[in-house]
Amino acid sequence: MHTDEVTIDAMRHAAQVLRSVTSSVHDEARALRALRDATDAALSERLAEIEDSGAYRNEDATSAVTWARRELRLDAGETRARIAAARTMADLPRARAAFVKGEFSLEHAKLLTFSMKHVGVDETVEMEEHLTTVARAFPAGRLRKIVVRAKAIRHPDTLDEAWIKGMNRRDIRLAKTIDGWHVTGFLPIDVGARMNAVLEALSVPREAGDTRTASQRRCDGLDELLERVLAEGLPTDGTVAPQVHVVVDAGTLKDALAPDPGAVFTAGPPAELVGFGPIGRELVKHLTTGAALTPILVERIGRNERILDVGRAHRHATAKQRRAIWFRQEGTCARAGCENSVDHSHHTIHWSDGGPTDLDLLEGLCAACHRHEHASEPRAG
Repeated sequence: MHTDEVTIDAMRHAAQVLRSVTSSVHDEARALRALRDATDAALSERLAEIEDSGAYRNEDATSAVTWARRELRLDAGETRARIAAARTMADLPRARAAFVKGEFSLEHAKLLTFSMKHVGVDETVEMEEHLTTVARAFPAGRLRKIVVRAKAIRHPDTLDEAWIKGMNRRDIRLAKTIDGWHVTGFLPIDVGARMNAVLEALSVPREAGDTRTASQRRCDGLDELLERVLAEGLPTDGTVAPQVHVVVDAGTLKDALAPDPGAVFTAGPPAELVGFGPIGRELVKHLTTGAALTPILVERIGRNERILDVGRAHRHATAKQRRAIWFRQEGTCARAGCENSVDHSHHTIHWSDGGPTDLDLLEGLCAACHRHEHASEPRAG
């Protein structure tokens, strides 16, 4: 089906949903989102056509970018990104079909463009089906993680280059204004990860009806942190260990700390700095200084039921189970669409119903989702 026909179908569907007296507000929101994504795809293809054909000259413009700025009020970066996305889709037919139908957003398309450029054309074409499936089902952040991971595996030498480059740019400034302070600067990878870990932990909504925005919660979290530091005194001896998590294969860790071609463990995929992404060997060495190392037996080595499954012997998850759950879910709440960090270990078969405290029957939930889970349980009549 031609792009025009797909776009018109999306418009008709949205109109039908909006006119129907049986449509819920949720149906209307879904239809409008699909229409927006479909029209984004159509507009991107039109801009690429205007650029490639030189049609912008027909209206006295020097390029498609200048024409779009004047006629569509798009800035130059947005126009170039749309044109690049349309050109990317020409090489990814499955992704293009989903894009023009409004099944994923322009942000997803931009990430596919990034993959073509930084991971590789052949590699992205090979991953097309998987990337398209993820784009259809998840927000752009999930697709970004996959693409960044693929880039790290394909080009591992660039990881430490990025860290060193960031170290050279490090800077932070506070400028006093009439109504507060203006913060500017740039944080290196490891420093930013520490800041992000602290702010995320302090800014999670703790109760229903919290109307603060995410930025307001982060600011309140930073305020709480500063109050604690000032109340307990400033650290002066450098003995406070940063609460930052690095997930790394035993072989990759051995290769970073003590390279040995004859070692039993061979280097695996790059290490993952939680909250940032893949990192190189030199940054791994830097972060292990003074850090606590926690081994976790993952499934590809084999389950260790004697350690991780405790049946009915304990109601609450053990420390090792909590670490395994955190590792399995990458520190994120198990509920679809929730990006909060894991706060509680939840029995999928309730303890009161005889559910054992076994790893396969536990999931990590944030405080809000855990509270909602128990609030929605049927009460005995």
